[in-house]
Amino acid sequence: MEEVIAATQQWEPFLNWNSQYNGMKIVCQQEAATVIIDPLKILMKGVIPECFNRGSFMFPITFQTSAIAITQIFAMGAMGFWLVRSGRVPESGLRLLSFLSINIFFPLFIFYQIIAHFDAVRIPFWWQFPLVNISLALTGLLISFLVTLRHHGHLKDGFLAVSSLNNGGYIPMLLAMSLPLGKWAGLVYTSVIFSIIGFDLVLWSLGLWIITKDKSGRMDLRNLINPPLMSMFAALIIVLTVGGHVIPQAVLKPVKILGDAALPIAMIVIGGNLSLCSFAKMNWTQVTGAVLIKLIVLPLVTLLVLSVVKLNPLVSFVAILQACMPTSITISVIARNYETKNQDFINRGIFITHLLSMITIPIFLGLYGKLVN
Repeated sequence: MEEVIAATQQWEPFLNWNSQYNGMKIVCQQEAATVIIDPLKILMKGVIPECFNRGSFMFPITFQTSAIAITQIFAMGAMGFWLVRSGRVPESGLRLLSFLSINIFFPLFIFYQIIAHFDAVRIPFWWQFPLVNISLALTGLLISFLVTLRHHGHLKDGFLAVSSLNNGGYIPMLLAMSLPLGKWAGLVYTSVIFSIIGFDLVLWSLGLWIITKDKSGRMDLRNLINPPLMSMFAALIIVLTVGGHVIPQAVLKPVKILGDAALPIAMIVIGGNLSLCSFAKMNWTQVTGAVLIKLIVLPLVTLLVLSVVKLNPLVSFVAILQACMPTSITISVIARNYETKNQDFINRGIFITHLLSMITIPIFLGLYGKLVN
């Protein structure tokens, strides 16, 4: 806090203290005067990264904080499992929920997050956060491709998806909200949201092709013109050209309300999908291989790279956070919506990676704190 107070004195002529920015504010009391500080504005002047390098950007993480986030995931999934298994929601209803998720809820969720949180001026190195998830996905795909080089068929496509496409939004945001980040909470939360841009770009382009290519055998460019990807590009264009403030709150509020339904609806769909698949016929060798790559190999590779390449500490933390994540729940919704042959394999991989990540996430974040941070 002392560094930030000193920074305000140095940069006071350049800062607009009446800003209405919705990010985190720091209230400092010094000599009976109260000063409200926007750390993102100070970040523009290079002060906060300097504080990070002094070691002030450190915080504890426990098994409990990670387990709470994963438990919330399973609670929503359990609801979908029960609804479908008990017959209250038929399989046709599950397809309808998948359709609504892909074509309405996810596009609105993505649009609102970018419009509300993306500000290229306030965080000049914002472009590094999308690259984090793009790099992780491509690295995971490369490792998985080498492992399955001699294998073919729809299970290979499911293997590639499960081992490389991480849960880049929900669990990282839950962890960011649960961790004792103190004054850095708003900055970390915004950075995680920025990284989702890269995840969405990979998921709704290369990821969509991998999951659905068993139906056509080649990349169908028509599948790349999908509502989530179009929503992301539309929001980015608005923010980078005229600014997100041009969208009135009367429009943004209903967009947010509907978009907030994306994650719980997706979890109900995956829970329902799990109730329809048989674990007795599981190919344990392939599922275990995909889980090991996703939860062990990729985080280890990321730790090695971060220990050698000195990135901005905030970018570095987001990188290891995303690398530890289990498989994306959205790929189950995609598989259900497009009725692919690899649905069962994907659902089993998602279930097991989320279950085991309750152990692996705190382990690797703890190693990061000791070896890198």
